Amino acid sequence: MALALPPDGLVSRISRLRLADDVPLAIERASLSPDFLPQPDRIDRSLYAYLDTQGKKPVRAIQRISAINLSKEDSTLLDVPAASASLYIERISYLKSGKVVEFTRSFYRGDAYDFVAELKIGSDLDGAVA
Repeated sequence: MALALPPDGLVSRISRLRLADDVPLAIERASLSPDFLPQPDRIDRSLYAYLDTQGKKPVRAIQRISAINLSKEDSTLLDVPAASASLYIERISYLKSGKVVEFTRSFYRGDAYDFVAELKIGSDLDGAVA
């Protein structure tokens, strides 16, 4: 539904395990319309770099971040105890036209990430409503 594909439409999927110094930090599972990614096996490094070469790189995204306990499979992939806490992120990415390019579900190790956000409060937001 997030990709606005017909019920019988095909989906291209890629899964990646993100590492830093050989330590697994995140699992990313992206789904795209085959219109944007007809051959998922051609992605060898950056999905967005590939999409950029096709003139289909997203320009904006909406993410939802929540806490979730990892499944046994994902705990194993991230090398943490079963049911460990993680940051779960769902992201929908869009082209400039507003068309959805990508739907991604990611799991980030809870023991390795800290989420920080800056909020602007008050009337000095150049006409924005606070």
